[in-house]
Amino acid sequence: MVIKKPSTLRRQKRTVKKKSNLKPVALILAGYNKIASKKKKKRFIEEMQEAYDGEIIFIGQNKFLKNVAGMPVIQYVIDAVYNAKKSDTGGNKKTERLYDKIYVYNDIKSISKSIDLSRYPHLIIRQMKESVGGHLKDFCKKFIEYGQRVDIFFGDTPRLATEDVEWIHNEYNNILGRMTDERGIPITLIYSLVDYKNLKDNWLRHRLKFIKHGHNKGKLKSFIGFENSQSRIGNSAAFLMHKSLNGLIENEAINLFYNLRKALNPSNLSKIIYHFWKTKHFKLIKQIKNKCINELEIINAVKDVVSRLYKIDLSNFGIYFYHIKKNASRWENDIDSPLDLEAIDKKFRKTSRR
Repeated sequence: MVIKKPSTLRRQKRTVKKKSNLKPVALILAGYNKIASKKKKKRFIEEMQEAYDGEIIFIGQNKFLKNVAGMPVIQYVIDAVYNAKKSDTGGNKKTERLYDKIYVYNDIKSISKSIDLSRYPHLIIRQMKESVGGHLKDFCKKFIEYGQRVDIFFGDTPRLATEDVEWIHNEYNNILGRMTDERGIPITLIYSLVDYKNLKDNWLRHRLKFIKHGHNKGKLKSFIGFENSQSRIGNSAAFLMHKSLNGLIENEAINLFYNLRKALNPSNLSKIIYHFWKTKHFKLIKQIKNKCINELEIINAVKDVVSRLYKIDLSNFGIYFYHIKKNASRWENDIDSPLDLEAIDKKFRKTSRR
């Protein structure tokens, strides 16, 4: 697939120096909410149920180890990533594995009981931390070097296939360290979105709720309304380890980016709007309300909020939103509730097609 280059980006032959001896690694995030106090748990559950229109969701449970068609959810993702192979310049597969090592953040004891880890000698299981930012901080401090490439996947997308992993790796490879943003800053972090061409491929039909009244009538309630597309947050990202990421990692600021995925949660959405209001991004607040967001403006606004909130310098930080259109639902059909689990399980049992 050829990436259509936005007018705000510039392609350069080599903008970030890469060490040829550093092999790419994969990071699978599969931490879950462990809520201690009853009061906090009650409030969080109420908010999330409101966000999901009263649906019960997996909170305080290791949903990644739930069974889908006789196998733990996360094992589908592990298999897809583990079996990915490198390609030569002509696009032909080699026998060499794409990722030198694969790191998974989950509960070590639980995952060891559910999956025969001896089948995956290059798999490294790390004990989950309190947040996605905590996982990333632990990972970057201990396991990677500057110039090393990391592809991120989420553990509750069982529809993901090896062909999808190989494809997205090549797509990201054309951007990381090779393209620049509108300021000429090299892209070191990619955050994925998914654009559906065919909503019938979405196995979680119960999630597709449309706005019934007002000027946004007919638009999907839980989709991000960009100027030229309606998108969902994709369960994939990638980065090229660079000094410009240090502040984000050290302050666990990635949590704010991650919370954009959960914007349906009223408290998260109100916090995001609050931060945009405090930093005087009034135009963007109006765009969010109208579901007609300018992509470049929201990227710059989020960077501005993060920079001010955590007091870090992001002047050399380049981020890119990549829109996934190929097999879109495989990247977005994650499992948050028993209804999701039942729907995915039913489809898997009916067909081998993911």
